[in-house]
Amino acid sequence: MADTAFAQSPAKAEVSGGYQFLNALAMRTVGGTILSGDKSMPKGWYFDLAANPSPVFGIVLQLGGNYETFEVPFSVNGLASTATVDLKVHEILGGVRLHARSRSTVVPFAEALAGAFKGSVAVSATTPIELSLEDFATDFGLEVGGGVDFGLRKAVSLRVGADYLRVFEEEGGGNVFRFTAGIVIGR
Repeated sequence: MADTAFAQSPAKAEVSGGYQFLNALAMRTVGGTILSGDKSMPKGWYFDLAANPSPVFGIVLQLGGNYETFEVPFSVNGLASTATVDLKVHEILGGVRLHARSRSTVVPFAEALAGAFKGSVAVSATTPIELSLEDFATDFGLEVGGGVDFGLRKAVSLRVGADYLRVFEEEGGGNVFRFTAGIVIGR
């Protein structure tokens, strides 16, 4: 009886935050060069704030960031070296979320968001030559996806989700898959 009581009346606002993992296909890097293949960015976070004017409909503002550092071998005049590449991706998105609320503590949702994606890359090397390149771009993106909130207590849930993001760039854009796990307060 207690489970159904707290699942019936959703909060007018909720806050969620936690971990996000991005897997990008063909994202822009230095000077418009497109990465070939997959690039995973396992170091990430997300935060979202949602207003729920009804039990089914929510308006969402979402922020997130992911980071990855890796090394790339190269050679200059036959001398081998390694460059360090630091990638950063941040997003700010807004949109709608639809909940399938029932008397259960398990609440599936779907969402559609749009906004800005800022990607930056810094490449550096010191031998055999000193190399330092930086580039960044802010592009429009769309995100569609969903997930499930698992009620833990009256106003606390565990959220897991998966999303598809399309980033639109002058050089063609990229596809990004996002996986999240976090805590929701005020469900």
